[in-house]
Amino acid sequence: MLKLMIADDERMIRESISSLINWNSLGIELIGSCSDGIEAYNMILDESPDIVLTDIRMPGISGLELVERISQTDMDIQFIILSGFGEFEYAKQAMKYRVHHYLLKPSNEEQIIESMKDVIKEYYHRRAFKDLQDRQKALTCHLHYSVLANIINEGIFMEDGSSPAWEVYSGFMDFCYTGYELCYLHYLEEPLLETALQQIYDYMTESAPGIAVYSIYVKNTLILFFESHQVSYELLDDFMIRLARNNQSVTLDYHRNSYSNLIQLIEALTAKIRRYGMIYFMNGLRPVPICNYKNLIEKLEQLTTLLMEADMAEQQMGLKELKDTLHDISNPDFLKQAGSRIIIKLTAGNRYGSSIVATEYLMTLNQQTDPEIIRNMLMEKINRILEDSLETTRSYSPFIEKVIQYVENNLDNPSLTLKWIADNYLFMNVDYVSARFMKETRQKFSNYLTTQRIQKAKKLLAEGHAEQIQWIAEKVGCGNNPQYFSQIFKKNTGMSPSAYVKQMNGGELYPPN
Repeated sequence: MLKLMIADDERMIRESISSLINWNSLGIELIGSCSDGIEAYNMILDESPDIVLTDIRMPGISGLELVERISQTDMDIQFIILSGFGEFEYAKQAMKYRVHHYLLKPSNEEQIIESMKDVIKEYYHRRAFKDLQDRQKALTCHLHYSVLANIINEGIFMEDGSSPAWEVYSGFMDFCYTGYELCYLHYLEEPLLETALQQIYDYMTESAPGIAVYSIYVKNTLILFFESHQVSYELLDDFMIRLARNNQSVTLDYHRNSYSNLIQLIEALTAKIRRYGMIYFMNGLRPVPICNYKNLIEKLEQLTTLLMEADMAEQQMGLKELKDTLHDISNPDFLKQAGSRIIIKLTAGNRYGSSIVATEYLMTLNQQTDPEIIRNMLMEKINRILEDSLETTRSYSPFIEKVIQYVENNLDNPSLTLKWIADNYLFMNVDYVSARFMKETRQKFSNYLTTQRIQKAKKLLAEGHAEQIQWIAEKVGCGNNPQYFSQIFKKNTGMSPSAYVKQMNGGELYPPN
């Protein structure tokens, strides 16, 4: 139940509101009432109510001052302002603190209940939005973790002077324009690793909420890196130095380097750790091994390249060899690591972004623990990607290419039809264009158009626009009709847009750590 607190200096008003309404029937617990602003402030600090119904004028501090003080904390409280006649202009000042609920004295039971229902609805909406943001953050961290694991893997096995294929990964995270910090904690013995990591994670959660920390452990050295987010890191350095003084057989050595972007950091990092046989990329507190299977990695690289560039006959030979190679890998973590590396490279460059294709798949793959299931899933997905790739790289007639390009550039047009394109853009007979489109793409224009709209909608939803369904509907050509957009989205994906967002953010497929 939501917790409610009432603050008003008039005893009759406090008692009337407290006793007039059956709060339990609204899902609310009345936890107390206060006669002045100071008492109300202290009760808020002690009881953390979800809703506060407060008078605008009270002894000690006013209701407006109460709202202002609470807005400076991290408490998420919904306020309802009680104001007398002539005080409404004064009460409107509370709007800058996101207070949008007012009751004019005297208020009857119906008015109070209606106002309270609005607040309850807004409270749960805000909480659902925060939960969605948390799930999106978990998904983003998980995807970035997988991408970084692949890149570090790739960098470890590169010859000197070579670099990972940054353009392949550029659709997943920023490698060029965001600064990063790289910290080393040398001589950290393995039995102390988990305790030290937990202390570091706790510190970063408190001092830099929202900043993802990635960690590697190799040869008694803990390596941490994260986005640059402060002008000075003196407090972090002091914390790490104190941590280094913890009792163990050898005194720890700490130092930190700054890099202007992630590419520079990874190149420096992989140059230092590639000589070791076993490297652990920490997933939270769980060490995930990056095994130095150099020959195996090189072979998978060659086979992936072959699949991307070969003709159909060579592809079939490459698929058989790839299946045999994956069969030789028994470690499920390494198998998923190698498989996700292949999938990311094969899906890079899709029309609406490889991150959508990769994310939907990798979330399911990373749940698996049975090597046989992982291998079967990988081969099925690789075959599907190659089939789709064959369709997208098929050579079309110049005017069919123009149709495809026009669709891509005008997906937001709700009136887009093949007839309009044929008459006004190609200046050709629509029946002829329709027959050729069907023959060359192997699908009707309407199916193609719907598929492109759904793919773009998925991309926008995955980018964090889930609260802007009307805007997405307009962007994908459904006009000012979010209900119609939701209907066609569900018809084509089997789930509503909100269910898709929940799945993409770990709702049922990948529970957060």
